[in-house]
Amino acid sequence: MNQVSISTALIFPFELLLPLLGILLIGSQSPINSLIYRSFLGSISALIFALLGAPDVALTEVMVGTLLSSLLYIVTIRSCYSIVLIYDKKTPPPEPLKVKLKSIFDELHLNIIYQAEDLSTNEKSNLEFLSSSKYSGSPHAILLDSIVYFEAESLLYDVQNIDSFTDMNFNLSFSTISSLT
Repeated sequence: MNQVSISTALIFPFELLLPLLGILLIGSQSPINSLIYRSFLGSISALIFALLGAPDVALTEVMVGTLLSSLLYIVTIRSCYSIVLIYDKKTPPPEPLKVKLKSIFDELHLNIIYQAEDLSTNEKSNLEFLSSSKYSGSPHAILLDSIVYFEAESLLYDVQNIDSFTDMNFNLSFSTISSLT
């Protein structure tokens, strides 16, 4: 066998991984898994470029395609680990409630950010604060009376399945924002 056949045989398994990783990346529901797939995709591409005699392209792929994009993914994913709780300026949540909410969201590894707004008595009009929030991109919730309305149904599910939720001694209930509309 000549050198070209051996090189092709060595590179071929790596070439087969690229479309597989691309499909996994596109179909991934988890941001962490997407980060892993993207990092592997860039690393394998860089390896192929290096094996084909393009070390400058391989180095660029490692620096930009793998390291920079992974760093941006990490920053983006980390920024999503906050929840914005919008409440009425006239009736801020009492401190014991804030402590309990903090324990709930700590268990979910979420940072809670409180945003005071002038909410009206019409619950449906309060939904406009979700799109105008200073913290767009983070999941949101609205505290109205003694009900926390979550923007994402998955977040409601997560809250209902943690230990702090079952130990709750407050007159506080949880629902989704879709129940307001």
